[in-house]
Amino acid sequence: MQSYIKRRLSYIIFLFPLTTYVLKAQGNCDLMVEGSKERIACEYGRKAITFKQGSKQSQLLFDSAIAVNPDYAWAYYEKSVPFFKRGMLSEGVRLLNKAVALDPLSYLTYRAYWFSQHKSYERCRDDLEQYYAMEGAYAKNTPDGALDLKILLGIVYSELDLKQQAINQVEETISSYPSEAYLGPYDYHTLGVLYLKHEQYDQAKVALQKSLAYNEQFADTYYYLSLTEQSLGEINKAKDYILECLKRFDGKENGYSGYPLCFPVSRELAERQIEILKGLG
Repeated sequence: MQSYIKRRLSYIIFLFPLTTYVLKAQGNCDLMVEGSKERIACEYGRKAITFKQGSKQSQLLFDSAIAVNPDYAWAYYEKSVPFFKRGMLSEGVRLLNKAVALDPLSYLTYRAYWFSQHKSYERCRDDLEQYYAMEGAYAKNTPDGALDLKILLGIVYSELDLKQQAINQVEETISSYPSEAYLGPYDYHTLGVLYLKHEQYDQAKVALQKSLAYNEQFADTYYYLSLTEQSLGEINKAKDYILECLKRFDGKENGYSGYPLCFPVSRELAERQIEILKGLG
């Protein structure tokens, strides 16, 4: 996973220098006119981030920054983050809406991510489509760095029952990468699951096998390969794959499961698949 993050970060830096992005969001206080509202607000913000995120001290300092400079988008964004992390969506969105209104290029995608986390798929789609239609839009990932937001948009299309649009979105995103080095750990997994959901079983098998070649630790891919082989009438192969899935749930192989954005699998689902396959012979 670490090597993936490094590759994906290098991709982002190539498209848009990371230091420039950070300065745009946070503001470099030392470059601002001394005594100006921008400089004073920025210094409040710089002090706020020395405290624990979401603490009373940091929130009060961000309030002070906003009081001095109501157009300081980054302060609204930073103030919203702990609300999202604590599951307080409405309060987080209320604050983030102000950041988005002031600087949509920087903050639309963060709002879209949280809409997806709370299954507000239409709002997520609207934000991502608006972002990618904007001049200056560049490659962005989810906050954990694991998923290209264009892949997330494909997942959202699927959740909205826009079947072919979902597949097209993910196919086009993968084909847009400069090389396979920029693939994420869930890109081909997502494409394979979308093919499977839309009963394109041969394409699903190819994509999911590519996913395993890139990321053999992810239990969920074995589960979906089991479903695919079952649909193709290959019951023994389906059994082999579901056993590999369970090995990763049990810790018998180095693996993990349930990445929340990519059609997550639980142990209960895997055990149910075992019972279904037993009934098929």
